[in-house]
Amino acid sequence: MHPGTTQIVEFGKPGRRRWKQAFPNGGKVPIQVMKVTTDEDVVGVCTVGDWRYTELNWQQIATLRELAVGEDPLDRDRLWAKLNIASRFLNPVWWGGFDNCLWDIAGKVAGQPVAELLGGARTSGVAYYNTAGSTVDELIEDGHAGLSAGYSTLKDHLAFDCRENIVAIESFRTTFGPDIGLMHDAALASYDFDEALEVGRALESTNFIWFEEPIEDRLHTENKRLCELLEIPVAGAETLMHDPALGEMWLRTGATDVLRVNARHGLTAIARLAEIARDLGTNVEPNSYGPLFGLVHAHVVCGIANVDWFEMAPPDGGAEMGEQIGLMNPVRPVAAKVSYPDTPGLGYEWDWAQFERQRVAVL
Repeated sequence: MHPGTTQIVEFGKPGRRRWKQAFPNGGKVPIQVMKVTTDEDVVGVCTVGDWRYTELNWQQIATLRELAVGEDPLDRDRLWAKLNIASRFLNPVWWGGFDNCLWDIAGKVAGQPVAELLGGARTSGVAYYNTAGSTVDELIEDGHAGLSAGYSTLKDHLAFDCRENIVAIESFRTTFGPDIGLMHDAALASYDFDEALEVGRALESTNFIWFEEPIEDRLHTENKRLCELLEIPVAGAETLMHDPALGEMWLRTGATDVLRVNARHGLTAIARLAEIARDLGTNVEPNSYGPLFGLVHAHVVCGIANVDWFEMAPPDGGAEMGEQIGLMNPVRPVAAKVSYPDTPGLGYEWDWAQFERQRVAVL
């Protein structure tokens, strides 16, 4: 089970009231795990989403069975095209977990880890640390905890107003020094264009790595203009990750410098977008821990050359959540490095007896 509800908090001043999402709390919903078996008894397994957002409803499951059974599991492009047509009245890429199972099957058939199918760029990747806290002092204290754990790059999610955030940004650089990598994620800040431009200038002067989600993703024209005016790379389109076609449009039109992706929408989408980004001289970067409690994104960061980072959050207890349902090898970075299991497919290790003890339903 994982936190399935969230809260929306109103903040700001009169005349400039804004909303932001609070971290999930409250009621819990099940984690969905998908198993796909071929007619030759090759089995692919993946969580349907990461630890949040994505679950399949009964209609999607019935549609998937209707359209996928009998198809060649190794012809991912054909299945992607077929299921994409079926998504007209369903959520885009609702079959992402199924697509990941197909990659697992392909790796097992080829006798290779999925990271090698994706390109085999490296044997380990670098993780960054998301700082937590409700005050600047708490964020700095947690940043030091991240550095003590071996991380050398920190990302904040500052949720104060524009001027307070700029002061905090300057304080982070002064406190952590010039050799620590810093990123600013503005998802909780709700900047308007002028505020984002001002914050972007402050990030440039303090040598931050990137500026994430500076303004609402759907404001395409404003995001494109911001990318043109700022030298710091803008990492964006995170709330549009469910639709690879929109991600491609944002890359090609220059509305983001770095495209955020998540394998809960399928490894096929990430591989295609990474190829487009490579041709444009930029990166795709995985958002969050990812499916199978980090394992899928470990393959992504190690397999694809134009990916630099593994995001080790949220949730704080992600590895423990995976172990609770029987996954024996969730990702835990060591000295800020992650690697993938050197076995065919996704390389998960399951305690299926523990899984059966935790299972609440079969769909």
